[in-house]
Amino acid sequence: MASKHLPHTEPALAGVLAPIPTRDEILARVARIAPILDRTASESEHERTLCAEALAALHATGLFGLWAPTEVGGYDADLVTQVDALIEVARADMSACWTMMIGTTVTGVMAAGLPDEGLDEVFSGERLPIAAGSLKPSGRAEPVTGGYRVSGKWGFGSGIHHASWIVANCLLTEDGEPRQPAEGISLAVPIAEVEVEDDWRVAGLCGTGSSSYSVTDVFVPQRRAIQAPRKRGSFQNANPGPRLPIEHAAVSLGGARRALDEVVRLAGSKRRLMDPATLAHKESFQLELGALEARWRTCVAGVRESAGELWQAIEAARPIEGPATRLKAICAHAVEESLAIGGRAFRQAGASAVHETDVLQRVYRDLAIAAQHAMVSDAAYADFGKVLLAEGGAP
Repeated sequence: MASKHLPHTEPALAGVLAPIPTRDEILARVARIAPILDRTASESEHERTLCAEALAALHATGLFGLWAPTEVGGYDADLVTQVDALIEVARADMSACWTMMIGTTVTGVMAAGLPDEGLDEVFSGERLPIAAGSLKPSGRAEPVTGGYRVSGKWGFGSGIHHASWIVANCLLTEDGEPRQPAEGISLAVPIAEVEVEDDWRVAGLCGTGSSSYSVTDVFVPQRRAIQAPRKRGSFQNANPGPRLPIEHAAVSLGGARRALDEVVRLAGSKRRLMDPATLAHKESFQLELGALEARWRTCVAGVRESAGELWQAIEAARPIEGPATRLKAICAHAVEESLAIGGRAFRQAGASAVHETDVLQRVYRDLAIAAQHAMVSDAAYADFGKVLLAEGGAP
């Protein structure tokens, strides 16, 4: 098995890293790089992928290992710490947070499930290898001697422009046809064997570089087939599905927090046309601001509480179906509320917020795109409703 390595430390942040940081240390690292992510957000949006300075800051703090197994130098952080860290990263730049959370998720999947020989190959560098991937099994993998022949095309490869690997989710085939019943497999493919399309031209989350990508008749050796059950890290590494809604809720909550910050900053000087009173002096604005802040804090509390309940169930090896279903519904609600909060903040800012240079318009666009993800769709509410009906009340 590969020896544990420590995350790479950039010179600008040298001396701040420990092998397994505490919660307070993780949040301190986020606070340290937040100004960098804030300052570079417009550059990342213009480049349509995370800019070099922002990427270096995330590498320097080891945040791409937020929930990767400790065996490879990851932090395997508890779920509440993940919520709080992601919110603060997204508060600085939602695209940077989205890129980070996808990177740490896919990298964690590789680290948890690769055979020892594959782990030695993939995790051989001085810092964590960043991977991109899509949940959709859009590839085909034909078993051959020593491994698989893989072809496929996937969309929404967030962070792929700075990834060194992809995790290709595929359906297994026999003589070119999918097996019946369908059977899936996940395979680690080096980025040199991947074709990346320049098609990420979108309304929001522009800085995530979520381009489409494909592989054509690539041989993947058996050592890079991700195994089930996965063998390293905590339960969240072995079974990442239940924790994924946390990422989407936290990204949106961070964006909504930034929207509120911006409208409060603006309120002291913003006047409508010939109105002598600033927003801050209007009772209607004060009322709405207080209501929006209360809604935001309620959503954060709900997500944190549900994340804590799921983590406790994981730690105690109790059934997680109920807590996971509840968490997913609450996260879906948090994403919806975050979009609504961002929309009202944008509305209160008036015409000045429509300019490309204004933070509020970028945050509002990012919130709108984040809310489109299937992970936080209405299906989460239906599943929660079934649990409530089965148990005769609140679980």
